[in-house]
Amino acid sequence: MAFESIEDIRARTEELRQRVAAARIAEGKPPEPPENFVPIPLGIILAEELAPFYKIAVQYAAVIAAGSLVRVDTSRLEKYRETAKLASMSVGVNVGLIGSSVKRALHTMDKINEAIEEGREDEIDTRREMRMLNHFVRNINRSPWKDGINHKSEEPPYVQEAAIKAEVERLKNDPEAYQALLDAAWRRYREIEHLI
Repeated sequence: MAFESIEDIRARTEELRQRVAAARIAEGKPPEPPENFVPIPLGIILAEELAPFYKIAVQYAAVIAAGSLVRVDTSRLEKYRETAKLASMSVGVNVGLIGSSVKRALHTMDKINEAIEEGREDEIDTRREMRMLNHFVRNINRSPWKDGINHKSEEPPYVQEAAIKAEVERLKNDPEAYQALLDAAWRRYREIEHLI
């Protein structure tokens, strides 16, 4: 088996980046999506708010794995959909993956609901959907606390983690500061939502 050279991989990556940029431009968006902006402490709190969705996604995946397609009232899950929008814009990789995976799991539920409502259940590839849900569930179960560690920093990880924990606790204990940070993040999200 022949392996690609690093140069070949870089060339393919650049080609894909250009194709994505062209697709974004065709949609009337800038070539690059907006930078993530949700600070790590707020992201961790958002991820904690999304944590109960993990059990929902696992139970749903188990039903799909058993070969059943069931309709889910996703209107009852809107709070997770909204929180996931903001969490997916976290500067922390794990929180971003948690938010994006909640969004994708809900999208899968919506897609299956639509197929059931339209009588197109036979068009759903349950094995594919199960694999995708498994991927999303694994990401939803990531630890948001790992986002607080900068491995290139001179500070030991335990010092960095303590600082993040202190800020998260401060926000949890100061509802006004938390709400101000959350409101600012939502304002920023609404400003750039059409560019994502």
